[in-house]
Amino acid sequence: MTQSKMTFLLERLQTLQNLANWPNANVPVTALVTEYIPELCKVPYDYLFRDDAKAMAECTLLVQEYLKLDILTANMDVYNFEAEAMGAKIKFFPDHCPDFDRSDYFIKDAADLDKIRFGGLDQGRFPYLIEYCKAYKHYTGVDTFPIFSAPWTLAGNLYGIENLIMATIEDPEFVHEFLRRIVDDYHVPMFRALNEAIPGFAEMDFVDAFASVPMVNVQIVEKFIRPYLQRELDKLNMPGMRLMDTAFFGTAMLEGDERKRFEDFIIWSNGRFLCIDPDAASLGADYARAVATERMTALQIGISATYLEFEPIDNITALVRDYVLQAKAGPTPAIFFFNNISPNTAEEKIQAAVWAAKVYGAPGADDKTPYQMPEFLSFEEFLKYKLKNNPEEYTFEWLKKSAYSYLL
Repeated sequence: MTQSKMTFLLERLQTLQNLANWPNANVPVTALVTEYIPELCKVPYDYLFRDDAKAMAECTLLVQEYLKLDILTANMDVYNFEAEAMGAKIKFFPDHCPDFDRSDYFIKDAADLDKIRFGGLDQGRFPYLIEYCKAYKHYTGVDTFPIFSAPWTLAGNLYGIENLIMATIEDPEFVHEFLRRIVDDYHVPMFRALNEAIPGFAEMDFVDAFASVPMVNVQIVEKFIRPYLQRELDKLNMPGMRLMDTAFFGTAMLEGDERKRFEDFIIWSNGRFLCIDPDAASLGADYARAVATERMTALQIGISATYLEFEPIDNITALVRDYVLQAKAGPTPAIFFFNNISPNTAEEKIQAAVWAAKVYGAPGADDKTPYQMPEFLSFEEFLKYKLKNNPEEYTFEWLKKSAYSYLL
């Protein structure tokens, strides 16, 4: 792997490594992107999410380079992978993300818990995930790891989140057994198998949307959610393996001791304090910075996808500026985050917002630092450039399935 093939990603990784020099470091700009990748690349969702892992790797990297993001998290349809491999029915669509068949839940009662058993990496789309990781490594020289659904949220999708929450009251032993089966009988053998199949595998990455307030309360977090994340670590027993569990909202709905306990859970499970809209908008970026400073942990802050999609550019860049300046005004590193960019968001809005985060996230930048809109480059123009300047050696086979096929 030559260095020239890693040029764009090397620069992004350097930004992350420089956080060790905080406060003399730039604020990294990160984003969660799911639907935006197939929309921007104009390819059918089912083709990209199910049929061609190499195409997904290429499109993900192209979108990251185009948007100038330091980290791009491409979740794909992360909540479905384990369930699909167990035998749950997943529906695929050409124009939006795959999803569970919620008319017929995979787990209906305790007798169905025997279905929760890892059957090997040839099941479901595990081969797709492994191919994606290998293609990403081939194109960049950098390891990447699949993201999965955390035990609580996976249980909610298999059984129905309303049913699961009611069961915590009516049949808590069933919920404990349900979560224990997910950890012991599925996740632990799954992660051990992935560790052998994917070189450099070093992180348990989970998303946990159902662990948000008000879907759950702090008591559910402490009794049913955190213990089984800890059980993942204990049972896996792989020194050096990190836990990363994200997608929590609702801090602003809590007060006093309950808010502090939820903050502690977020920090424990993320390794930093995650506070993004709507919580950041309600409580203020100064609140988020104060929590990170008090706990001496990094802060990840960000604006909402709806704000980015619907507000004018001047409002967007002003809010990004304010969040970044307040977030970096502390002794611990700050990271800026765009949460799941909407597929209908204008390209120029994202470019303007990312550039604002970079301008005001630079060491020494303040509210008097001038901001000048970047020159807008359409994704089509970017693709034309990459077809002629392709050090990564992308195949661009996916363009044949794309509305950009005329570029070939």
